[in-house]
Amino acid sequence: MFLPLASSRTTSLRPASSGISPQDWAILADFWYPVAIGRELTEKPRRATLLDVDLVLFRGADGGIGIAVDACPHRHIRLSGGKVIDGQIVCPFHGLRFDISGQCRHVPALGRDHKLPASYRVRSFPARERYGLIWTCLGDAGHHDIPVFPNLDGIPEGDLGFVAPRLWEVSAARQVENFCDLGHLPIVHATTLGGDKSGAVKPGRVEQASDSVVLEADYVETPADSPPRPCKFTYRVILPFAIDFTVRDPSNDVMHAYNIPSPVSAHRSMVFQSIKILPREAGHPSNARVQKAALDVFAAINQEDIDVLAGLMLPDMPLDQHHEIHLPVDNICGAYRSKLRELGLGKVQISVE
Repeated sequence: MFLPLASSRTTSLRPASSGISPQDWAILADFWYPVAIGRELTEKPRRATLLDVDLVLFRGADGGIGIAVDACPHRHIRLSGGKVIDGQIVCPFHGLRFDISGQCRHVPALGRDHKLPASYRVRSFPARERYGLIWTCLGDAGHHDIPVFPNLDGIPEGDLGFVAPRLWEVSAARQVENFCDLGHLPIVHATTLGGDKSGAVKPGRVEQASDSVVLEADYVETPADSPPRPCKFTYRVILPFAIDFTVRDPSNDVMHAYNIPSPVSAHRSMVFQSIKILPREAGHPSNARVQKAALDVFAAINQEDIDVLAGLMLPDMPLDQHHEIHLPVDNICGAYRSKLRELGLGKVQISVE
């Protein structure tokens, strides 16, 4: 009911209830993650959760973006329950107003001309818009940059098709592995992607870079009511949780996409996906029509994955080898987990007394 009298004001951003270890949280907090689709942030504030931290997002008067802890520092009411007036977020309880930097600019109970101390502020975070998404970083924003998707650079946001962001009840790392898991395609996605259920799934070729691993694989899709379609898949898995995905088919159509599970908590992720399709020739159906069909397929595939992953009995990803058996087609998973270990994730800090 009461905070102990001897308790000090915490400065740690990581909630004590977080299921992410303090060591892993500190590593992950230095990366940039998407928290919303840019065009969906309009005149109303939005809520988001990243690494167990509740956030509020709002547009400033000049179109800039404010991202802050979703709690007014006065009496800890959610700011996302308030309004945005003249580019400032207004607390619904006592009307305190905060600009996109987090600084309090007005307290109604103090009157209009009262000078406010600098300490009247809400903890805020940097915000950038790229690839149609709003990104933020909870830690050292200069330690890493936003993932780069070269095939989508320079493409107007209006030409990108977005799958509706959806909360998956799995960790971001598990969602990444699922996305580039070739072995489950003919089983889980028999009706959407198809494939030879009785034939061997050939492992793709894996290459490693400093911040990513790449899988190139051939796969024959057999979607319902369609002839077999040999495709070349390229997955570039960018640390810690992003995939730059390209599909090339025999007709020379090329689909570029990204899949980014933003870590909400230890075992939940908000998945952002976008697609850009390049038609092979002028007589091809309109890009918008093809893109809409691809988005529908992505959504159906997602649901198939979500249904299966609901049966996951080991939610934490093992970063060593002895907790699971492994197949040759799992080579991308082994390479990805190795990269996560290199980041320092999964280590147990032993305290010396």
